[in-house]
Amino acid sequence: MSEQRESIKKAAERLRLSVFAKYEPYINPKHSFEENLNALLQEQVMLADEERFRHRIRYAGFPQVKTFDTFVMSSEYLPHLNFDELRSLKDCAFIDEKCNIVALGPSGRGKTHVALAVGYEAVKRGYSVRFKRACDMVNEMNEIQSEKKLSAYIKTINRSQLLIVDEVGYLEYDAESANLLFQVVGARCEKASTIYTTNLPFSEWTQFIKNEKLALAIVGRITYGAVILNMNGPHDWRLEYTRNMKLRTNVDSSDNC
Repeated sequence: MSEQRESIKKAAERLRLSVFAKYEPYINPKHSFEENLNALLQEQVMLADEERFRHRIRYAGFPQVKTFDTFVMSSEYLPHLNFDELRSLKDCAFIDEKCNIVALGPSGRGKTHVALAVGYEAVKRGYSVRFKRACDMVNEMNEIQSEKKLSAYIKTINRSQLLIVDEVGYLEYDAESANLLFQVVGARCEKASTIYTTNLPFSEWTQFIKNEKLALAIVGRITYGAVILNMNGPHDWRLEYTRNMKLRTNVDSSDNC
């Protein structure tokens, strides 16, 4: 390697410009200096965008990546769900509008799948997203002893342009836990978007939040101007989808015999 190439490589590595450090494959001798420079820059930009995307995915803390492509939009499974409204969430305009989304229905209807799919679309569009199970979030806040640390935790949560709070209502909250949930809900109301998934209709939230006034206050702030995804239905979507996939696999296997 010539001294000139070695110098370019070292400088590029120092500046963390990995494409420029290995520039030879991107250089076309038939192109002008500006064309070659532009090709290098575009490749470096694409690499940086991919790295930012991977960082946002890691920051989001998704338990797994889910997309709209793998969600079965069937009126048989989900007769009350407005699929046009669901599809419209892919553009993430609701985040700029600071609007909440609530996916409501029994277990196995795909509520978490939908929340994760919307979250993934938001990450793709450059929004900061954070996923938290409601019980985990409340437990983390319960474990924080000082008011100063609790305030810092809530500020960290609220830095996310989209927060996903999954499985609200699966566990009963004591008075302190309900107050902590209210702090997060209240802090984000009309200031940032949140997706909530819950297995209980709002009229039954006093089952896990024993303080009726507090339950009403939380519900009021969550539902204010929110898009409600009614995912009630006669079928367990997750169970039916798994069965259908097994049937397809068995059919495909028999066809190959």
